[in-house]
Amino acid sequence: MRTRTRNRVWGGVVLTALLAPSGSVAQEQERPQETLIGPGLVLDEDGERRLPTPADALRAFWQTEILPHPSGELPYGARTYPAIAVLRQEFERHPAVELDAVANALADSILAYEVAEDMTEEYYLQGDIFSTLTSAARAGRDGDGTPHAGSFDALVRIYETVVARELADGGTDPVEALRRRGRPGGHWLQLKNALRSIFQADMEGRGADYVLAVVAASEPPNIEDVWPMRPGSLWCEAADIVRFGDGPTEENPRRGELPPLALDDERFYQLCGYH
Repeated sequence: MRTRTRNRVWGGVVLTALLAPSGSVAQEQERPQETLIGPGLVLDEDGERRLPTPADALRAFWQTEILPHPSGELPYGARTYPAIAVLRQEFERHPAVELDAVANALADSILAYEVAEDMTEEYYLQGDIFSTLTSAARAGRDGDGTPHAGSFDALVRIYETVVARELADGGTDPVEALRRRGRPGGHWLQLKNALRSIFQADMEGRGADYVLAVVAASEPPNIEDVWPMRPGSLWCEAADIVRFGDGPTEENPRRGELPPLALDDERFYQLCGYH
């Protein structure tokens, strides 16, 4: 993957100046050197592994040369490891304001730039950012560290900002608005990835609460409007996320809270098709 070494601007703040080193970093440098292992570490100027700072958590997404390359190649998802470790405080504690700044900077990086089309480098980068925020917020499934509530809030902000943008010219359903304007592609993927990430961040708690509320607040398609082409709707997208949870082989415990129409597999397919 191509390495980007230039500074990146996050809401008017240059990446390298976004977060000043905290006192905990200075204390870490004074500790006796010890062998560090595990995902989330970064390399210092001498190529030695060290604990990641909040600034490293952001830098790793574009400057992958700071990441260890144990076999000559970066492991899949390696650029997400420092941010997850920092946000979940797996190695050391950081002030809440620094952690929230990392989560919000990651959210801003999705919202501030062009929507990425499927299978492009930018699309995979945005996918890694969604994955990072989801893993940082998730409780009970990622055993190390402490879930970061601000990462969940950042996912909600991404989703609600995307919805507001798509409905800026009117309408009540952002998926239908995308279809009407003839630009489903990357915009649709960004919308669904944001909503799915909210759900996966807490599939039994507030993530499920949020997506179920989206289902309740939206309308299913009318069967007369479906054939011969299903137009798509936010109701379909949100209900589909709760129906399948982490995948079709794992039924989510909150699935039973969906309305009967969403639980009827044959009827759901008639209205929404495969998602």
